[in-house]
Amino acid sequence: MKTISQSWSAALYVRLSKEDELKGESNSISAQREILREYVRQAPDIMIYDFYVDDGWSGTNFDRPDFKRMMSDVYAGKVNCVIVKDLSRFGRNYSRGGEIITDEFARLGVRFIALNNGFDSGKDSGGALAECITVGVTNVINESYAASTSANVRGTLNMNRRQGKFIGSFPSYGYKKDPNDHHKLIIDEEAAAVVRLIFDKFVSGMSVIGIAKELNEMGVPNPSAYKRMKGYNYRHPASEKADGLWPDSSVRRILQNEMYVGNMVQGKNRNISYKIKKSVSVSKADWIVVENTHEPIIDRELFDRAQSLFCKGIRKSPKTDKTDLFSGIVRCAECGRLMNKKTNTHDYGTYNYYRCVTHRKMKSSVCKNHTIRIDKLENAVLTYLRTLISIAVRLDEIADRINANPQRSREYSHLESTLKTYQSEYDKCDRMIIDLYPDWKSGIITKEEYISLKQELADKKAGLEARITALKDTIEKFRKGGNTDNEFIANFKKYGNITKLTRPIVTELIDEILVYENGIIEINVKFADAYEQILDYIEANKESLGA
Repeated sequence: MKTISQSWSAALYVRLSKEDELKGESNSISAQREILREYVRQAPDIMIYDFYVDDGWSGTNFDRPDFKRMMSDVYAGKVNCVIVKDLSRFGRNYSRGGEIITDEFARLGVRFIALNNGFDSGKDSGGALAECITVGVTNVINESYAASTSANVRGTLNMNRRQGKFIGSFPSYGYKKDPNDHHKLIIDEEAAAVVRLIFDKFVSGMSVIGIAKELNEMGVPNPSAYKRMKGYNYRHPASEKADGLWPDSSVRRILQNEMYVGNMVQGKNRNISYKIKKSVSVSKADWIVVENTHEPIIDRELFDRAQSLFCKGIRKSPKTDKTDLFSGIVRCAECGRLMNKKTNTHDYGTYNYYRCVTHRKMKSSVCKNHTIRIDKLENAVLTYLRTLISIAVRLDEIADRINANPQRSREYSHLESTLKTYQSEYDKCDRMIIDLYPDWKSGIITKEEYISLKQELADKKAGLEARITALKDTIEKFRKGGNTDNEFIANFKKYGNITKLTRPIVTELIDEILVYENGIIEINVKFADAYEQILDYIEANKESLGA
């Protein structure tokens, strides 16, 4: 944004988190206020519209009360200039912070000033793209602080898990927290009786679906409903539509849960990152299992007998030994459960279709009878994938043209240079730690100085390590922004002009297929993030394409 002759209505934004407060007066609210006020005194073209203060709020997200009030005034046109002491006051979330500064503010004509970073979007400092990189690298440094804090918390939780301490909010059905120690579990006899019943009936030959139906006929509330009955503030998306009924998936989870033999099993899920609270499943090999931490509800022999009955993996066609093309992929859009394959034979022919298992196994009011013929589904999926393959080929061609522009290599070199600086400083700390010991032994420094300096260097190394990790992640994202390693382009382009679907193609490219009423489908493919990434890359570098 080039400087123009105009007056600026400024929002002066200050923020202080609990961690920042421990660092002293330099980051205090009052100190930030005075620094910003003094800057405006020396800038006759800037008028203060208002101060915006978030005291005690973390910078890892932007859901802060006064930040939202400031942005509301920006969108309303009351503010066209935002001033902060430094970028870390604005926020420690690199991706969102950079997006607001270099996209939203630029689009709205809002001038952004970070005093300590020497950044002023109202002055020509080498072009918008160079400014974006400058802001990005600085924000990565800020963000690494939040990342290291999150890593410390995860480390503490994992330590407790490895010690066999329960750290969850809600124990497995059949257990409750010991009122004298919430890290220990004791048996909840009312629910444990149901668990024993489920195991006994299963090893006696009753199917999982049969057990679910019997529990529903007996009026036994499912685990989610039971927890709510006991006063727990427990919510699960799938249970809301089940109306307290047992789905077969709940029965299956109980039969496969090793907690019931007295072993603590934790770490099955993890948050994607310290910024994103959505959780993802963890590979079973990485679960944290500690044996004999609590009283078992069933014995090991019964549990092992139950596991031996789970010999089926993905469903196979009853007439062939081949796995169905869409097995494990087609779900009902309403209840979210996998759909069952059904074959109908009539005088006019035989056809296969998928149907909703919730509608079939439970009350019809829980979910509608969603169905789709498999031959129609195959045609729709094939057409959709061929379209995405064509898009992948086209995006690959466009990215090639962008990559031929020398500007991209200069930006990449800037990030690599910053990384080398951090790495050099990290190696220097290593050497200094090694040199401290002979200095102590030779009497150059005292023992107390040796311990203090060693700890100081170790802390510095830890901070540098977090910065290096964050910057490497940024470089990797930058590198993958183009087509060279883009997973969407690589995985779709290689199939060329496919004429027929195969199981490997379906499992590699498709995440899930949702079936709505009247045979309407939604196909969710894999590598969607990579697709968005290449689109963003092309949009950000469209000037490189020329006319």
